[in-house]
Amino acid sequence: MNPSFTLRFLSGGKSKFIRPDEIIFLESKINYTILYLTKGRTLLSARNLQVYEQKLMGLPYFFRIHRGVIINMLHIEKIKLEKLTGSVYLQSGEELSISRRRIKDFEARYKQI
Repeated sequence: MNPSFTLRFLSGGKSKFIRPDEIIFLESKINYTILYLTKGRTLLSARNLQVYEQKLMGLPYFFRIHRGVIINMLHIEKIKLEKLTGSVYLQSGEELSISRRRIKDFEARYKQI
């Protein structure tokens, strides 16, 4: 990935430019999105998760694991998959559940990166 490539996010009425590799995951909070970034940083945006999903669609290592979370697969430390459930453990320490409907798609995508 080009190290100078950035995405524009609105937070607090101001534009922030973030490199995609700095994003660990994005979490929906009603009509807001919280971006969890490297180095313990977070951003709150007044845009919903669908807006960010559209921005990140072209990057193969971002995946929506359920309706409220998009993860950056480059920050996965461990994966736990069972027949009907799944979880990802991120390098930042979070454990996030994978929707049953998305487990197979997640497995296929993860094998590609």
